[in-house]
Amino acid sequence: MGNKCCAAEEVAGGQKDITEAQRSLATKAPDAEEPEPASPAAAEEPKKSTTREWTVTLKKGGGARLGVDVDLTDGVTMLIDSVNAGLMEEWNKANPDKAVKQDDRVISVNGQRGNATALTEVCKKDDVLEMLVKRGD
Repeated sequence: MGNKCCAAEEVAGGQKDITEAQRSLATKAPDAEEPEPASPAAAEEPKKSTTREWTVTLKKGGGARLGVDVDLTDGVTMLIDSVNAGLMEEWNKANPDKAVKQDDRVISVNGQRGNATALTEVCKKDDVLEMLVKRGD
């Protein structure tokens, strides 16, 4: 009770007859193409980047080794070849969610960036190392 039914007088003003729809199709240019619907791939959200960056802080002392083998080939970053016994391994145990792994890149050390050789020099001379590490892409 109280619900309205579709009555002819309520709908008639906004309703188009089939013949009107057919007429509008007939007035289109014969060679006009309908726009193609977007492909499903285009409708998807772009893939999220798999790049992740975080800071690692290591405090040298007592002759402890850093415990990383690095590759300087790109001239800009230190690519981690392996993590060995030393400060980085200790960091990884204490911070498993920020563990440094093979193929991660150290992109800056104590604010120095852009030159892989300079990064290694900072690692040799400074007692506290704040490293920005990047994984992916």
